[in-house]
Amino acid sequence: MSLAKLAGLFIALSVFVALGACKKERIVSPDIVALAPALAAPAKQAPNLALPLVSSGATWELASVLGKKTVLLAFFTTWCPHCKRSMPYLQELYEKNDFNNLEIIAIDIEEKPEQARAFVKKYGLKFPVLLAEDQGAFARNYPVRYLPTLYLIGRDGSLVKRYEGFHPSILDEVSRQISLSN
Repeated sequence: MSLAKLAGLFIALSVFVALGACKKERIVSPDIVALAPALAAPAKQAPNLALPLVSSGATWELASVLGKKTVLLAFFTTWCPHCKRSMPYLQELYEKNDFNNLEIIAIDIEEKPEQARAFVKKYGLKFPVLLAEDQGAFARNYPVRYLPTLYLIGRDGSLVKRYEGFHPSILDEVSRQISLSN
């Protein structure tokens, strides 16, 4: 292996570790992953997402807030250390924004409702937490390769950005987006 390739691999690995992400054990199909670059295209409208709330089992729909607030979707699992680390930051951001101009929605992936409820209680989460018992409910529109994966949706309903992994600096960009939207 050439020195240049080795250096490139080292840099890529360093960025991955610095951001903090858990690779999912089950990889989504290659055709779903191939859709991911299209989501970065400007002005693509965020597709609806309808999943049950962990708290009540009632169906919650993304369409209920699209066009009204900036939205941050946070896909996570209870076993992922980076997901656990992100939750206090997300809760603080949610509380700072007076619940008026930002909606944070967390989506627990492929876990039992009891696990998700215990996680919500442990971290004192006040924002909606949804349960996706299988990836088919969202994978085509919101591919997830690493955990946590965050999708920022502008107040106008357009997909702004996808983040794989978590670092608190991501929330600075989310805060800027909220400011731009108001």
